Amino acid sequence: HVKIDETGSFVDTVEYGHKDHPLSRLADVREPRDAERESVFFFLVPKTNASKLKAIITKCFNLRRSEKHKEPESPTFIDGVLNIDTQTPKGLSKARSTNLIDTGLVDVFATSYFYEGVLLFKTEHKGRAFSILEHPVSRAERLYHSRDSSLELLGLSDYLESPKYIDNWIVRSLTNDKRGVLTEEQFLVAKGILAQKFLVGIAEHFEESVKRLELYYEWHESNNSGCVAGYFERHYKEERMPHIIERGSHEWNLITAKDNFDLMLYYYALELFSKQGSTLFHRPYVDKDGKPIDFSKLKQKKHLT
Repeated sequence: HVKIDETGSFVDTVEYGHKDHPLSRLADVREPRDAERESVFFFLVPKTNASKLKAIITKCFNLRRSEKHKEPESPTFIDGVLNIDTQTPKGLSKARSTNLIDTGLVDVFATSYFYEGVLLFKTEHKGRAFSILEHPVSRAERLYHSRDSSLELLGLSDYLESPKYIDNWIVRSLTNDKRGVLTEEQFLVAKGILAQKFLVGIAEHFEESVKRLELYYEWHESNNSGCVAGYFERHYKEERMPHIIERGSHEWNLITAKDNFDLMLYYYALELFSKQGSTLFHRPYVDKDGKPIDFSKLKQKKHLT
């Protein structure tokens, strides 16, 4: 159930599967692709390492994105990026009203506003979605280190308890329940959306995730330049942030308690990542060390973290 209208204000309840439900504008992950009538939808989780993927999309695959880089907003390209705002609700609403999706100017729509972004698409021109998920503790660390200057005097625990920190951000985004207490029902809805509508990437398996994007969307590096491999070598490994929160510490327990639904969704995403590797890409159910994955042990681990 979600509440929607064409401006992005969600004012009516619509059953999932109804033709007017926003998710009807996203292709199912296992549907055959129709590149002529689809565009790529990158649901961008803020402050994950996966945000670096935007640079790879533009520089290595020569795909066109949209993001406002300077005023005034205009349908011109700056370093391969269309100078149109699709990163804010206001910008997405304007992009819908001008039918940006029909111009053919954008190959990959990347935004952190899930339902507002979904409404860019149409049942006759669907979005095909992917996202890169990261362990909630790692993401919380990044959010803390990039916090607003008004919060710079707060310690990590105080920051996590402040109104600025939004718990279970991914589940809230997928279900459009941005306020109030979440329940098991919203979590189950988020699981269903992730399984049916998303190619799942994992930040901790970033290189493999990018490789799957290449295969799934049939992306090709410009002039076979080795750009992606070079990017990993020059940038990604250097930019990894060392973890400062120890497993089992007060901060770790605080984050996993506050983000309990996002944590469960992350472990479910790991299962999907492995299963999609086998069913979509003919890769075996193995971990990063090449060992077979025991899903019963993975489920046990979920109750320990």
